[in-house]
Amino acid sequence: MNKEIRFQVKEEMNGLPVKTVLSRYVHLSRREISRLKFTGGLLLNGESCRVTQPVIAGDELHLIFTEKDTAHAERILAKPEILYEDEDLVIVNKPAGMPCHPSHEHLDDDMGTLLQNYYGGHFTVRAVGRLDKDVTGIMIYGKNQPAAARLSKERQELKLHKEYLAIAAGVFKEKKGTLRYSLHKEPGRRTRMIGGEGSLCITDYEVIEEKNGNSLLRISIRTGRTHQIRAGMADFGHPLLGDKMYGGDDTLLWRPALHCTHVHLFQPFNHKEIDVVQEMPEDMKSLLK
Repeated sequence: MNKEIRFQVKEEMNGLPVKTVLSRYVHLSRREISRLKFTGGLLLNGESCRVTQPVIAGDELHLIFTEKDTAHAERILAKPEILYEDEDLVIVNKPAGMPCHPSHEHLDDDMGTLLQNYYGGHFTVRAVGRLDKDVTGIMIYGKNQPAAARLSKERQELKLHKEYLAIAAGVFKEKKGTLRYSLHKEPGRRTRMIGGEGSLCITDYEVIEEKNGNSLLRISIRTGRTHQIRAGMADFGHPLLGDKMYGGDDTLLWRPALHCTHVHLFQPFNHKEIDVVQEMPEDMKSLLK
């Protein structure tokens, strides 16, 4: 989907080159400015301009981020469960068993392709973060490149906040706490390993309910690493139910008992607060009955 931005030049910007205004006041990256320049999407008062051209108060910059049509997969998938949508982003509820983007094993049955088909393939959707294939819950996609870039930056700065619900084996001695550990991938293995010179992980948890010797947890992560919650809880002695990869009991659930239940973020251009909540799926609820 094409994204257009109109920006009015103010007094304090008098004499600055266009590229400085775009960087300092519109908060575009160098790559985004370059893209506008080479696609002809940079207009000053309705006419093409150079990025070195100076501006004066009252000028209008018109930015047009164009998207190529994307040929969508032949297989028509079901309608996505959309939880929130505007011109820049879409938030969906991802079911278990569905990857969040295409891979060599899943070329046409992932959430990204489902959305491409839903929108007719007229623009590219870009995943902001990810969920493992068998993990359920809220996923965010940008409908244009500038929106996806800003949402990714929000995520890095922890302005985009996610909460998860998980069911872990055992009863926690400390009902609330923070786990800090390093995580790395070993060549040839799908699992992540704790320790060594891996990436720092910070995981906050709180016990909400204890039942049948298991614990329902509310979890938030301050770092976004692959398998961060799953590997961290297993190393802590409380693997998630259903998570066979990390030693969890899969007799009652075929997948990890992990669900992204809440996201809080800011609309990337008008900065409106967005809150989305999605309740825990039935297969996890049944473990607590």
